[in-house]
Amino acid sequence: MYNPLAQHTKYVRKRASLTSMLPSKDQEPKLTREGANKCFGCGQDNPIGLRLSFRQENGRTTGCFVPDEVHQGWPGLVHGGILFTILDEAMGYTFYAEGTNGVTARAETRFRRPAPIGEPLLIEATVTKRTKKLIEAKATMTFSDGRTVAEGKALMYIVNNHSVE
Repeated sequence: MYNPLAQHTKYVRKRASLTSMLPSKDQEPKLTREGANKCFGCGQDNPIGLRLSFRQENGRTTGCFVPDEVHQGWPGLVHGGILFTILDEAMGYTFYAEGTNGVTARAETRFRRPAPIGEPLLIEATVTKRTKKLIEAKATMTFSDGRTVAEGKALMYIVNNHSVE
């Protein structure tokens, strides 16, 4: 019988072995969002979430994700919605590192090639423009050999103290 939690646990172990692809721990600390432990994208306590983690270095947000069978759309390929979610989460972390919270107002993703299940995906995101109420960010997802999987850009609405006006 299929057990999604067991599959997810297997995926988490596999992902943990790829930490060498991230910046070393003596660089800036891994980013975590206080109170977001149930977030589908980054919540470490969400049993069905992606449990993404990112690091900030030189104005760039970086991370690594290894998709498992529970993330597939077509057999053997990662669902595009999962890829979009990863890019969106990375773009959100670009300004969270500065102490700013925000939500996605508009996003665009360009899928360059399919992503096979089990293939490590490297994510990099940066802020491209900032105004008083809005932040523009971009993100790229690649395979470890540098081939681009997807690119995204987003307009994020600044929301501090969880209030939307």
